[in-house]
Amino acid sequence: MKNLITTVLILLLCGVTQAQKKEFEEVIKKELSFQTNSSDNMLNIHNIFGSITVEGYDGSTVKLEVIKQISAANEEDLTQGKKEIGLKILKEGRNLIVYPDAPFVSYKDGRLKYNWCNDEDSPAYDHKLEFKVKMPRNSGLKVSTVNDGEIEVKNTRGNYVKANNINGGIALKNITGKTEVHAINGEVSISYASNPKETSSYYSLNGDINITYQKNLSAAISFTSMNGELYTDFKVAKQYAKTSKNSSGKGQQVKYKYESKPIVEIGNGGVDFDFETLNGDVIIKKI
Repeated sequence: MKNLITTVLILLLCGVTQAQKKEFEEVIKKELSFQTNSSDNMLNIHNIFGSITVEGYDGSTVKLEVIKQISAANEEDLTQGKKEIGLKILKEGRNLIVYPDAPFVSYKDGRLKYNWCNDEDSPAYDHKLEFKVKMPRNSGLKVSTVNDGEIEVKNTRGNYVKANNINGGIALKNITGKTEVHAINGEVSISYASNPKETSSYYSLNGDINITYQKNLSAAISFTSMNGELYTDFKVAKQYAKTSKNSSGKGQQVKYKYESKPIVEIGNGGVDFDFETLNGDVIIKKI
């Protein structure tokens, strides 16, 4: 009976604590333009906490709608979060770059850097930025997030799509172009309006990779996994192994490492698609 009463008291206290948490939300809207209209334009969106949803459309500007969410234990910390968290927008040549504006975030050489993992550097508040974006359909795209969010991209026709997510899934729907996808704890799902004509790579550490290509696919598909399998409903033209050599060191200390990857060739091959998982299957289907 004593344990039951203690448990109830703990639950009640937790409920009181949650009820006292301060929260703030606002919507940030911006419209951005590239310097020129070109298929070489690249939209870069880098996030830390929160999802990113991108849709291609026939307009010439990038339309941003970002839901900014701050929560804290008290009004003082909430006010600090409201003041410190925002959006940073850079223009570098044909690149538009958007990322969180915060004291613990920096951007250099195409990479987002953050230091919130250290206890002494952690802010006294929590935050999320939920991105909803419309972009010129024919532009290239790079998107990434880390925690508490999914990545979804649809209806783009650019030459290049790159998507990274640490703790969440990646869904690319009805896209085109060279593709580079990297997920750690989440599934990858992709469908193509037309098949990539350049080498593309797909990686998920803990999750399945589901790909739908157009039925005229012609590619050499390599697959590496510790605990996964490769499945496809395409007709396999042939199978073989591809060996690569890597070297390290200098002079007499140089070392060579040979790696062999199984290749499944569909159609006439020609374009290399590389798949890798640790704990996940690869499912390749045709429309």
